[in-house]
Amino acid sequence: MMLSQLQTIKQTLPLLWPIWRKVFVFGFFTSLMVLAPSWYMLEVYDRVINSRNITTLAMLTVLVTFIYVVMEALEWQRRKMLQAAAKTFEQSLQAKLFESSFAAKLSNPAFPIQQVFSDFSSLKNTLNSSAFLGLMDAPFCLIFLVVVFLIHPVLGVLTLLGLAIQLFITLNNQLHIEPQMKLANEHAIESQRYFSSVTQHSDVVTVMDMLAPIQQKWLQSQHGFLWNQAQASELAGKNAAISKFLQTLQSSVILGVACYLVIAGELLNGGAMMIVASILAARVLAPLVQLVSHWKMLVQARASYIRLESLFAKAEKPVTGMTLPAPSGEVTVDNVSYAVDSLSQALFIRNVQLQLAPGNVLVIAGASASGKTTLGKLLVGLLPPTSGRVRLDGVDVYAWNKQSLGPHIGYLSQEVDLFDGTIAENICRFGAHHEQAMHDVVTLLGLNELLSRFPNGLDTVIGREAAYLSGGERQLIGLARALYGAPKVVVLDEPNANLDTAGEKALYHAIASMKQQGTTFVVISHLQHILSVADWMLVMMQGQMIRFGKPKEVLASFQTSGGKVASK
Repeated sequence: MMLSQLQTIKQTLPLLWPIWRKVFVFGFFTSLMVLAPSWYMLEVYDRVINSRNITTLAMLTVLVTFIYVVMEALEWQRRKMLQAAAKTFEQSLQAKLFESSFAAKLSNPAFPIQQVFSDFSSLKNTLNSSAFLGLMDAPFCLIFLVVVFLIHPVLGVLTLLGLAIQLFITLNNQLHIEPQMKLANEHAIESQRYFSSVTQHSDVVTVMDMLAPIQQKWLQSQHGFLWNQAQASELAGKNAAISKFLQTLQSSVILGVACYLVIAGELLNGGAMMIVASILAARVLAPLVQLVSHWKMLVQARASYIRLESLFAKAEKPVTGMTLPAPSGEVTVDNVSYAVDSLSQALFIRNVQLQLAPGNVLVIAGASASGKTTLGKLLVGLLPPTSGRVRLDGVDVYAWNKQSLGPHIGYLSQEVDLFDGTIAENICRFGAHHEQAMHDVVTLLGLNELLSRFPNGLDTVIGREAAYLSGGERQLIGLARALYGAPKVVVLDEPNANLDTAGEKALYHAIASMKQQGTTFVVISHLQHILSVADWMLVMMQGQMIRFGKPKEVLASFQTSGGKVASK
């Protein structure tokens, strides 16, 4: 797999700083313009009331209206800039997101892919939200605080006390809501994973009446999610209500104290300044009140950031090196062992060693869970050996850049995974459609009869997971994809599992034909037709190779010892 040389989130954020700086600067001016109503009130009380001049009132009104228009225009522009920053964020990381998620799913089949994209969406939406705007505006509360202090130190101290209480509420939010949201998210991920696994086998669940107990198990996990989320929402709601109450109370307290100062003759400009101080004191708390009301979103965004940054950090680095020529098909397995858990000492495959010349056919047989499928994945470079090396033409196949190696490798897994698209797109691996290569593989496997069953032939859309195709049809299309372009090494895992007699003969004919052209085959199967054309046979048991040699010699050794070869 090729991973793009893109940044992690932490490395991407500097791309957004130029935009965010403008948002911050514009916010400074809009914060100053918020003082316009207070200034207008002072001017009306000071000039208009005393002078009784209608012209002055009209000019002040026009001026304050102009300030309001500019302020709203700047706010609109700030929103647009946040949208641009969020779009830049998305475009910079979406390829990395796809490739890192793909790599994680490859190494861990249970990896919650849906949660990753949900996290990315949550983080992107937060960067374009009122919550993020409130976070950027929080420092501007100091402007209002300074103005209140200038009006009167006592009023400034009271406002500062309210700010300290508001900060305490904000920190209390962080301390108590984040753990609840973390637990809720863990239950949500588990619930989504379980539901996804169940729906993949909905036919089995329905036929054998397993829906009720499975639904009950899902509801248990869902209940944990809903309960923890409800607890977090309740706490966030309480804190938001307290914050709003504190903001309203502070406005009234400041108004009352300012009134006392007016009566005592300690406040300049009398009643007008009293009202201005009350308004500004409320504005000091406004950004923090906004943050508390959106705290749940910010906590979710922070958790999403941590998970995504961890995902990107774990993604393997792109392998760069000299350009290698196309392989000839020589395969060397050099004392390979493999453990499912890299930290575990328990090896699933132990000390496998063999060599195949170009054009050789190897058949692998063995009991279930003997390591056949895992060995097949090691041979095509899907898994890294715990020890030893799998080499193709002397080069480590796992380290070989998959973009350059892919066209020379054919692989068919047990599940025969097809993808939403046309038959032609699936066969040509969603790459360039080469007419001659397509004609060759269709002729090789005798697919013309199969294609004639579909109204649009190769252009037939098979849908998600090819659900409307039979097992045999999926198997044949998967085989065609593996053999498309005449690759040099082909690994087929139970390729005849869903084939009828005609399909098995077509498979045998294809292997025999491509063997003559120098293609190396590794076939995990018990198909007798394949044994007749095979050069080597490997029998595995409990992760070890117990027989390796010419097929007749291997089978003869089992007959002599009274044993038998199991294929599954």
